[in-house]
Amino acid sequence: TCHASIHALLLLIVTAYTVDTLCCLIRVVCYKVAMSLVAIGVVSRRSGKPLYMRSFVESSDLLFGQYGQNDTTVGADLWGDILVEESLNPKSEWSCEEKYQFMLHAASDRLDEILAEGKWKKPGNAGADACWVGLLCSMGSFNAFGYVTTNASYVTIVEDVIAPDNAQLQKSRDVELKTLLSYVHRAYTESLLNPFSDINAKITSDRFAKSVNRLVTGFNQL
Repeated sequence: TCHASIHALLLLIVTAYTVDTLCCLIRVVCYKVAMSLVAIGVVSRRSGKPLYMRSFVESSDLLFGQYGQNDTTVGADLWGDILVEESLNPKSEWSCEEKYQFMLHAASDRLDEILAEGKWKKPGNAGADACWVGLLCSMGSFNAFGYVTTNASYVTIVEDVIAPDNAQLQKSRDVELKTLLSYVHRAYTESLLNPFSDINAKITSDRFAKSVNRLVTGFNQL
């Protein structure tokens, strides 16, 4: 009887520990996939043309196929920037799935409308806060966010499954996204220091691409 009681007690402890651990894992997983950046675009403020578009389904936990990610780049200068770029997929100009390209274009159009209204800036904001436009539009479970500087606009597509009543988590992730875009802008500005770069041309800097990939991967792993 004593052994049976001890066995039952141990079983209860193990079961309680397992359930508690499982709940912790569920919370971690839910937080991790609550907001995943799946695509980013950079648009010239001068010409309105896209300078860079890429999807990042591989670095997030989303269950989507990956297309247009097999680009091969050849040749680099002293700045580590790509001089010649050859795509193994001639049908796609960008390393970005077509559905995300569509979303980026739609979000960019919405950003133009918001900028034309001139009501997005809050008085007294400075630094990244002065550039942050925030939520542009929603497309199903995807939200688009904007960030604007003097020479470029930045648009991101994020799969956002944060519960509507979890305002604290949403605010926290918005701040992280704003910080990410400020670093993307810094990487783009640094790429323009290369005398061979063209501010109106497609961004082909290998250093810029690696910086963006590192930033997005870090964001999606938070």
